[in-house]
Amino acid sequence: MQPDPWNSDTERFSRLRASFWILVFGIAVMGYLMAIGHPDWFVLRPVSSASAAMSQAAEQPAANEGNS
Repeated sequence: MQPDPWNSDTERFSRLRASFWILVFGIAVMGYLMAIGHPDWFVLRPVSSASAAMSQAAEQPAANEGNS
């Protein structure tokens, strides 16, 4: 009687490895599609209220600049 090739350890390991790489590819594609769907996730924002106030103050021109 010949050994069953579907039950050999090398064949089982090969199928497991192929399934793993298909799973990794699927997760990578899903991550890519999520990333291109939400580009605002990659915008740097101030973390604290103090840094938000300093960021906002730096963007706005001073109201009395030049009127000394």
